Amino acid sequence: MAAIAAQRRPLGALGRMSLVAAIHVAVLFAIARSLGIGGPPAEERMVATIEQAEPPPVELPPPPPEFIPVTSQSVVLPDVPTNLEFELPDVISGPPPDVPFIENPPVVPPQAQMIGVRPDPRHPLSKPEYSARMIREGNEGTIEVEVYVMPNGRVADARVVKSTGFAELDLAAIAEAKRNWRLLPATRDGVPYAQWHKLRVTFKLNEQR
Repeated sequence: MAAIAAQRRPLGALGRMSLVAAIHVAVLFAIARSLGIGGPPAEERMVATIEQAEPPPVELPPPPPEFIPVTSQSVVLPDVPTNLEFELPDVISGPPPDVPFIENPPVVPPQAQMIGVRPDPRHPLSKPEYSARMIREGNEGTIEVEVYVMPNGRVADARVVKSTGFAELDLAAIAEAKRNWRLLPATRDGVPYAQWHKLRVTFKLNEQR
Protein backbone atom coordinates (compact mmCIF):
# COMPACT_ATOMS: atom_id res chain seq x y z
CA MET A 1 0.00 0.00 0.00
CA ALA A 2 2.76 2.33 0.82
CA ALA A 3 4.48 1.54 -2.46
CA ILE A 4 1.36 2.18 -4.44
CA ALA A 5 0.86 5.51 -2.69
CA ALA A 6 4.43 6.43 -3.39
CA GLN A 7 3.94 5.75 -7.12
CA ARG A 8 0.75 7.84 -7.31
CA ARG A 9 2.20 10.98 -5.83
CA PRO A 10 4.73 11.71 -8.54
CA LEU A 11 2.04 11.13 -11.14
CA GLY A 12 -0.24 13.67 -9.46
CA ALA A 13 2.48 16.27 -9.41
CA LEU A 14 3.29 15.63 -13.07
CA GLY A 15 -0.32 16.05 -14.04
CA ARG A 16 -0.53 19.31 -12.24
CA MET A 17 2.60 20.55 -14.00
CA SER A 18 1.18 19.50 -17.37
CA LEU A 19 -2.07 21.32 -16.64
CA VAL A 20 -0.19 24.49 -15.66
CA ALA A 21 1.95 24.26 -18.82
CA ALA A 22 -1.14 23.83 -21.00
CA ILE A 23 -2.76 26.89 -19.42
CA HIS A 24 0.42 28.94 -20.07
CA VAL A 25 0.54 27.84 -23.67
CA ALA A 26 -3.12 28.75 -24.15
CA VAL A 27 -2.58 32.20 -22.62
CA LEU A 28 0.50 32.82 -24.78
CA PHE A 29 -1.39 31.71 -27.89
CA ALA A 30 -4.27 34.06 -27.10
CA ILE A 31 -1.84 36.99 -26.59
CA ALA A 32 -0.06 36.18 -29.84
CA ARG A 33 -3.37 36.10 -31.74
CA SER A 34 -4.38 39.48 -30.30
CA LEU A 35 -1.03 40.99 -31.37
CA GLY A 36 -1.30 39.59 -34.88
CA ILE A 37 1.61 37.22 -34.43
CA GLY A 38 -0.37 34.17 -35.15
CA GLY A 39 -1.04 32.77 -38.57
CA PRO A 40 -3.13 34.64 -41.20
CA PRO A 41 -6.85 34.60 -40.74
CA ALA A 42 -8.81 32.26 -42.80
CA GLU A 43 -9.57 33.79 -46.24
CA GLU A 44 -13.16 34.67 -46.75
CA ARG A 45 -14.51 33.57 -50.07
CA MET A 46 -17.20 35.43 -52.00
CA VAL A 47 -19.47 33.47 -54.22
CA ALA A 48 -21.03 35.27 -57.18
CA THR A 49 -24.16 34.00 -58.73
CA ILE A 50 -25.07 34.67 -62.37
CA GLU A 51 -28.71 34.60 -63.25
CA GLN A 52 -29.76 33.93 -66.77
CA ALA A 53 -32.11 36.66 -68.03
CA GLU A 54 -35.15 35.47 -69.77
CA PRO A 55 -35.16 36.48 -73.47
CA PRO A 56 -37.93 38.87 -74.51
CA PRO A 57 -40.84 37.32 -76.30
CA VAL A 58 -40.44 37.29 -80.06
CA GLU A 59 -43.27 38.99 -81.88
CA LEU A 60 -44.29 37.15 -84.94
CA PRO A 61 -44.97 39.19 -88.10
CA PRO A 62 -48.61 39.69 -88.93
CA PRO A 63 -50.03 37.34 -91.47
CA PRO A 64 -50.08 38.68 -95.02
CA PRO A 65 -53.33 40.28 -96.10
CA GLU A 66 -55.67 38.32 -98.10
CA PHE A 67 -55.22 38.75 -101.83
CA ILE A 68 -57.89 40.95 -103.31
CA PRO A 69 -58.13 40.64 -107.05
CA VAL A 70 -58.13 43.96 -108.95
CA THR A 71 -60.77 44.28 -111.56
CA SER A 72 -60.46 46.66 -114.47
CA GLN A 73 -63.43 48.68 -115.62
CA SER A 74 -63.65 50.59 -118.84
CA VAL A 75 -65.60 53.83 -119.16
CA VAL A 76 -67.03 54.89 -122.47
CA LEU A 77 -66.91 58.66 -123.00
CA PRO A 78 -69.58 60.29 -125.13
CA ASP A 79 -68.59 61.58 -128.50
CA VAL A 80 -67.76 65.29 -128.57
CA PRO A 81 -69.22 67.02 -131.58
CA THR A 82 -66.64 68.84 -133.66
CA ASN A 83 -68.96 71.21 -135.47
CA LEU A 84 -69.85 73.46 -132.55
CA GLU A 85 -70.95 77.02 -133.25
CA PHE A 86 -70.30 79.87 -130.82
CA GLU A 87 -72.11 83.16 -130.81
CA LEU A 88 -69.78 86.14 -130.61
CA PRO A 89 -70.93 89.07 -128.42
CA ASP A 90 -71.99 92.20 -130.15
CA VAL A 91 -69.13 94.66 -130.51
CA ILE A 92 -70.15 98.15 -129.45
CA SER A 93 -68.39 100.82 -131.44
CA GLY A 94 -68.16 104.42 -130.38
CA PRO A 95 -68.46 105.94 -126.88
CA PRO A 96 -70.81 104.60 -124.20
CA PRO A 97 -74.40 105.79 -124.51
CA ASP A 98 -74.26 107.82 -121.29
CA VAL A 99 -71.26 109.91 -122.41
CA PRO A 100 -71.91 112.50 -125.10
CA PHE A 101 -69.66 112.06 -128.06
CA ILE A 102 -67.64 115.14 -129.05
CA GLU A 103 -66.08 114.98 -132.47
CA ASN A 104 -63.58 117.82 -132.05
CA PRO A 105 -62.78 118.46 -128.36
CA PRO A 106 -61.20 121.83 -127.54
CA VAL A 107 -57.43 121.88 -127.26
CA VAL A 108 -56.27 122.73 -123.74
CA PRO A 109 -53.20 124.96 -123.85
CA PRO A 110 -50.22 123.70 -121.79
CA GLN A 111 -49.84 125.24 -118.36
CA ALA A 112 -47.29 128.00 -118.18
CA GLN A 113 -44.08 127.27 -116.27
CA MET A 114 -43.78 129.78 -113.44
CA ILE A 115 -40.54 130.47 -111.52
CA GLY A 116 -40.53 132.95 -108.63
CA VAL A 117 -37.94 135.46 -107.51
CA ARG A 118 -34.73 133.89 -106.20
CA PRO A 119 -31.28 135.08 -105.00
CA ASP A 120 -28.72 136.00 -107.62
CA PRO A 121 -25.38 134.26 -106.86
CA ARG A 122 -23.58 136.99 -108.84
CA HIS A 123 -24.97 139.71 -106.51
CA PRO A 124 -25.11 138.56 -102.84
CA LEU A 125 -27.43 140.70 -100.71
CA SER A 126 -25.53 143.36 -98.74
CA LYS A 127 -26.20 144.03 -95.02
CA PRO A 128 -28.03 147.19 -93.96
CA GLU A 129 -26.21 149.83 -91.94
CA TYR A 130 -26.17 149.17 -88.17
CA SER A 131 -25.83 152.64 -86.67
CA ALA A 132 -23.48 153.30 -83.76
CA ARG A 133 -26.34 154.61 -81.64
CA MET A 134 -28.36 151.38 -82.11
CA ILE A 135 -25.30 149.31 -81.16
CA ARG A 136 -24.54 151.51 -78.14
CA GLU A 137 -28.13 151.21 -76.90
CA GLY A 138 -28.12 147.43 -77.50
CA ASN A 139 -31.05 147.48 -79.93
CA GLU A 140 -31.46 144.37 -82.14
CA GLY A 141 -34.26 142.51 -83.91
CA THR A 142 -35.55 140.91 -87.13
CA ILE A 143 -37.51 142.65 -89.88
CA GLU A 144 -39.59 140.99 -92.60
CA VAL A 145 -39.56 143.11 -95.73
CA GLU A 146 -41.24 142.74 -99.15
CA VAL A 147 -39.37 143.96 -102.21
CA TYR A 148 -40.80 144.56 -105.68
CA VAL A 149 -38.32 142.99 -108.11
CA MET A 150 -38.37 144.33 -111.66
CA PRO A 151 -37.72 142.19 -114.76
CA ASN A 152 -34.12 143.43 -114.75
CA GLY A 153 -33.62 142.16 -111.16
CA ARG A 154 -33.48 145.56 -109.45
CA VAL A 155 -35.69 146.47 -106.48
CA ALA A 156 -38.18 149.18 -107.42
CA ASP A 157 -39.95 149.35 -104.04
CA ALA A 158 -39.80 147.87 -100.53
CA ARG A 159 -42.18 147.79 -97.57
CA VAL A 160 -42.14 146.52 -93.96
CA VAL A 161 -44.23 143.41 -93.23
CA LYS A 162 -43.01 142.85 -89.64
CA SER A 163 -41.00 145.50 -87.78
CA THR A 164 -37.93 145.03 -85.57
CA GLY A 165 -39.50 147.36 -83.04
CA PHE A 166 -37.01 150.11 -83.85
CA ALA A 167 -37.83 152.56 -86.65
CA GLU A 168 -34.16 153.34 -87.33
CA LEU A 169 -33.37 149.65 -88.03
CA ASP A 170 -36.46 149.29 -90.25
CA LEU A 171 -35.52 152.36 -92.33
CA ALA A 172 -31.93 151.09 -92.70
CA ALA A 173 -33.18 147.78 -94.15
CA ILE A 174 -35.61 149.47 -96.58
CA ALA A 175 -32.94 151.90 -97.78
CA GLU A 176 -30.36 149.13 -98.36
CA ALA A 177 -32.87 147.04 -100.35
CA LYS A 178 -33.82 149.87 -102.68
CA ARG A 179 -30.27 151.07 -103.17
CA ASN A 180 -28.12 147.97 -103.58
CA TRP A 181 -30.05 144.72 -103.77
CA ARG A 182 -30.19 142.67 -107.01
CA LEU A 183 -32.14 139.42 -107.46
CA LEU A 184 -33.13 137.04 -110.26
CA PRO A 185 -36.60 138.07 -111.46
CA ALA A 186 -39.64 135.83 -111.69
CA THR A 187 -40.28 134.21 -115.09
CA ARG A 188 -43.28 132.85 -116.97
CA ASP A 189 -42.25 130.36 -119.65
CA GLY A 190 -38.78 131.88 -119.50
CA VAL A 191 -39.99 135.48 -119.83
CA PRO A 192 -39.13 137.69 -116.78
CA TYR A 193 -41.80 139.82 -115.14
CA ALA A 194 -42.12 141.99 -112.01
CA GLN A 195 -43.14 140.34 -108.72
CA TRP A 196 -43.21 141.00 -104.97
CA HIS A 197 -40.82 138.87 -102.89
CA LYS A 198 -40.50 138.52 -99.10
CA LEU A 199 -37.13 138.54 -97.28
CA ARG A 200 -36.00 138.57 -93.65
CA VAL A 201 -33.17 140.72 -92.20
CA THR A 202 -31.75 140.22 -88.68
CA PHE A 203 -29.79 142.81 -86.67
CA LYS A 204 -27.55 141.13 -84.03
CA LEU A 205 -25.05 142.83 -81.76
CA ASN A 206 -22.54 139.96 -81.64
CA GLU A 207 -21.94 140.38 -85.36
CA GLN A 208 -21.02 144.05 -84.93
CA ARG A 209 -18.72 143.92 -81.89
